[in-house]
Amino acid sequence: MSYLSNIGLAFPSQKYSQAELLAYMLSCYRFEPKEAQKLSLMYGRSGIENRYSVLKDFGLNLDESERFFKTGQEVPISKRMSSYFEHAPPLAQKACEASMKGQEITHLITVSCTGMAAPGLDLILLQTLGLPAETPRTSVNFMGCYALFHAFKIADAICNSRPNARVLVVSVELCTLHFNQQITTDVLAANLLFGDGAAACIISTKQPENSFLKISNFYSKVIYKGKSDMAWHINEDGFLMTLSAYIPQLIEEGLGSIMIDALQQHGFNFQNITHWAIHPGGRKIVDGIQTVLKANSVQTENPLKHSYEVLKEVGNLSSTTILHVLNKIINQPDYKETQSVFAAGFGPGLTVETCIFNA
Repeated sequence: MSYLSNIGLAFPSQKYSQAELLAYMLSCYRFEPKEAQKLSLMYGRSGIENRYSVLKDFGLNLDESERFFKTGQEVPISKRMSSYFEHAPPLAQKACEASMKGQEITHLITVSCTGMAAPGLDLILLQTLGLPAETPRTSVNFMGCYALFHAFKIADAICNSRPNARVLVVSVELCTLHFNQQITTDVLAANLLFGDGAAACIISTKQPENSFLKISNFYSKVIYKGKSDMAWHINEDGFLMTLSAYIPQLIEEGLGSIMIDALQQHGFNFQNITHWAIHPGGRKIVDGIQTVLKANSVQTENPLKHSYEVLKEVGNLSSTTILHVLNKIINQPDYKETQSVFAAGFGPGLTVETCIFNA
C-alpha cells in the first residue's frame, strides 16, 4: 500500500493571458483577416485564460534582438535543449523543495517529455537537492501527457517492495520551448494549448499526517484507432506534435468502456467515485468526458470542475497537469481521505492511463 501526499507546484515568472498569446501568434503568422478571425475564435473558445512560460518572447513589447524565437526562423533542437537545461532544473527543484519539506527521501523519479540529456534532470536534482549519491533514481521521458501515471506505478512498486520507502516524484514540462512557426492545424493547436510548469509529490509506504491519496488500482489501455491522431516526434526544428481534430471524438467514444473496465477491475462502478481527476488535454476533450460521465449517471453537477479550473488557470502542462488537478481535489475544505478519486490521462498511442485512489 502506498500514499501520495505533499504536492508541490512551481511556475516560471512569465505569465501571459490567452489574449496576449493570441496577439503574439497573430504578429508571427501575419494571417489574412479571415484566418486571423478563425484563430481568434479558437483562442476565445479554448477555456484557457492564462499560461506560463520560461521565455519572455510572448510579450509584444520585447525587442526582436532579445527574442529566443526570431521572426521567420525556426530554433534548432540543440538550442531548445540548452534552454531546457537552463530553466527546467531550477523549476523542478522549486517544486521538489515545496514537496519535501525536510523529509528524508529514499528514491527519486523524474518525469519530462520536453527535454532530455544524459546526465539528465535526475542527476542534476540529486546534487542540487543534496540527496545522497547512492539514492536510486529513475527517469520517465517522452511519453506525453500520461507519463506521470507511469511514475506513480514505479513509485507504488517501490513502496510495495520497500517497507520504509519515501519516493520523490517530480515532473517538469517546458512546452513553450517547442513553439513552432509552421502554419498547420497541429502546430496551431499545440501553440494554443500548452504552457510551462512543474509539480512534485511524495509517494510513501507510511500514511502521512496531512491530506493524502491512497493508491488503490491502475488500469491502462491503448486505443489503436487513434495511433496516428496523437503523436510526438523529434526533428531538426524541435519536438513536433500531431493533434488531430478527431481526438476529442476518439476519447469520448472509447473512454466510457475503458472507465467501466477500470472500475469493474476494482469492484466499483461510476457511483462509487466521489471526485474525478481528468487530464484537461483541451476544452473539447473535457467537454466530451463530462458527457460520458453524465451518460453513466454521474449526478454531480460539474464533476470535472477541477479539470476545467486547471485548464483555465494554466492551460495544458503535459505530464505535470494531473498533479495540479489532484492538488485542487485534496485541498478542498471538505475533502476526506475516505472519498474515492478516479484519475485519467491521455497521450500518444492513443494511450489512456487511469488510477483509482482511496478505495
